Order: sequence, then C-alpha cells, then structure tokens
Amino acid sequence: MHCDRYRHNVGPLMDGEISADERSATIAHLNVCARCAAEYQRLQDLRRRLLVARVPVPRSLVHRVRARIAREVVEVERRPQPGATAGAHVQAPAWFVRTRPWLRQAATILFACGLSVAGALSWSRIASERDMIKHDIVTAHVRSLLQGNSVQVASLDTHTVKPWFAGRLDFTPVVKDLSAADFHLTGGRIDYVAGRRVAVLIYTRRLHQISVFIWPDAREEAPGIAAPNGFNLVSWSHAGMSFWAISDLTEFELKELARLM
Repeated sequence: MHCDRYRHNVGPLMDGEISADERSATIAHLNVCARCAAEYQRLQDLRRRLLVARVPVPRSLVHRVRARIAREVVEVERRPQPGATAGAHVQAPAWFVRTRPWLRQAATILFACGLSVAGALSWSRIASERDMIKHDIVTAHVRSLLQGNSVQVASLDTHTVKPWFAGRLDFTPVVKDLSAADFHLTGGRIDYVAGRRVAVLIYTRRLHQISVFIWPDAREEAPGIAAPNGFNLVSWSHAGMSFWAISDLTEFELKELARLM
C-alpha cells in the first residue's frame, strides 16, 4: 500500500503536477525503492522514445500533393469523350470546368494546412523537449539536495574543476570564478538531462545552492524563465552552449549569474 501511493505519484511527478511536499516524499521513496524507481525509469524511457519518434511533416509533402492535383487536371482535360473524332480538340466536361476553381482553392487550403500542421508539430516537439529538459533538471537538482551528493569534484578552484571534466564529457564546459560577485564555486559533477551527459557546476550564495547545467547546443535561444515547484529556473544560450541555472534564489539573482557566465 505504501508503494501504491508513490507509484500513483510517478506520472504527476514527471508532468510537474505535484505539490512540493509530495514531490520530495516521492523522490525520497524512489531513492530507496528499486521497484518504483524501475517503473519511473521505464516511463522516462518511454517518454524519450515518443519524443524522438515525433517528426515534423516533410516540406515536400504539400508540393507532391499539388503536383498530383495538377496531373489529375491534365489527365481529365486530355481524356477523349464519347463520339469525339480523332485529332479534334476535346473540351473538358462542363462539370470539371466548374470544379477547377475549387481544386485550386483546395490546393491552396491544403498548402496552408500543411504549413500549419508542420508548424504546430515543430512547436509541439520543441515545447515537449523543453518540458522534458526542465523536468530532468528539477529532478536532478532536488535529488542532489536530498542525497547531499551535489558534487563529484569538490573545489573552489576553476583550474581544478574544469580539467576534471576532461575525458568524462565530449565537450569542455565554461567554469568561471564568480566569487567577486558573491557566487562561490564549490565543485561540479556529471548528470543526465534529456538522455545525454551534461556538466553541472555548483555555486553557493548565502547558503543557497545553485546548479548550473551546461551542454553543447548550436541553437541560439532567447533567455527563458520558469518557477517550477518553489524553484527559479533560468535558461540561456551562449557560444554554442546551453545553460540552465536552478536555485531557490530570486529570479533577479539568477539573471545576474547568467549575465556573469
């Protein structure tokens, strides 16, 4: 019965539709119950597979449909009519002449619908991807707070933390000393976000822990702000890298950190 309660919370936990107390209790249970943790991981893997399987409509689809409609028009116009003599010019049936404007209108509507569907699917894919990233980051941050293992390399020195990632990741994260601005580096670790290994830098400010997740991303995205379950989350892109900072600090302070990074 104890497991049943938390197993029902797995779905809301993944969707971010659970209270802060229930979230903490559920994550704590997942850390000690292998059966529930396996179910949680199964749903995570299923979610990622569905995200990968979702593809936008090919741009060539509308062009192929319009070309097919044009061929149909030509074939009907060339089709011989009963009683017509060889070599005579054959007029298309009156019903077809009347419907040709509708075919053109249908092609236009189809083209617009194709663009709309492709745009909607693309937006949905991007939105779902960002939701999954946000969920994984919040989960990783909360887990590190609950388990007390937020760092794998503990050091205040950037020249110690940065080389530690070499050979463990396929990229080199930015590691800055921001102590002059009251953001104190305490170390770093490797975590998983959206199915890939990412670098995590840990800073502290007035006993508040800040987790900065970093990974390569060629897309330049506008800064984003979210407030999931009592945390503030700020994301931005710079020099081919994606940054996500999460903490219970204020939004203003996280934006300051983003500006300094």
